[in-house]
Amino acid sequence: MKIIDFEKRGNTVRFFLGEKTKDWGWTNEKYTNSKGERPDWLKPSDVYYGDDWDDRPYECNAGTVYSEFIKGYKDIYFPFDATVLEPCNGEFNSQWCKDDMVARRVPCIIVMIPEPAKSIDDILGRWPGDRFSYFAGSDSPDIQKYYFGDEMEPDIVF
Repeated sequence: MKIIDFEKRGNTVRFFLGEKTKDWGWTNEKYTNSKGERPDWLKPSDVYYGDDWDDRPYECNAGTVYSEFIKGYKDIYFPFDATVLEPCNGEFNSQWCKDDMVARRVPCIIVMIPEPAKSIDDILGRWPGDRFSYFAGSDSPDIQKYYFGDEMEPDIVF
């Protein structure tokens, strides 16, 4: 499965996962409504999306990916001393929309986990705070970047 959206709370990230199939595209063919029925409106789709994914800044406008595209979740709990950032961190209004994430123009999450003997200052020089844009362009091997479309094994499958 692949990352199709995310939600970050502190150092915990929930990745919403989907999978494109030949017959249904990104739509989860097993999706059912609250009554356990497949809705009449459920159709195959070659793209996944959510409300206002084309609006900037995403953090003020975009909703979560629509539930009919979700096939699983992966929750990752990063260590207490890790720095976990999303594109809006360190910005008054980010320049990104979720469509930019779908197009892989920007990672959705960046994580820096310092080794016990190594601080973030040692890794990147002077600490710039929690500013996503500073780290997004770094090619340091100490920075993990997560993009929409990255493969990921789910914790929960529907």
